[in-house]
Amino acid sequence: MNEIERYERIAQIMDEAYRSYEDGLAALRQRVVADMRRKLREGGIRDQRRERLTLRSSPTRRRR
Repeated sequence: MNEIERYERIAQIMDEAYRSYEDGLAALRQRVVADMRRKLREGGIRDQRRERLTLRSSPTRRRR
């Protein structure tokens, strides 16, 4: 194996590791989002932003 082939192999290994890392992060994000949605449905976490929106009787208009 010459020097160029070794560097190409190293680059390939690094690409595979990075892809694996990205896949792991995406899977973790999906689990976190699913868990948060489940907790919201169960009432474990209150959506304060939505509560503030429902407190207003009508939307406020911005003046220019």
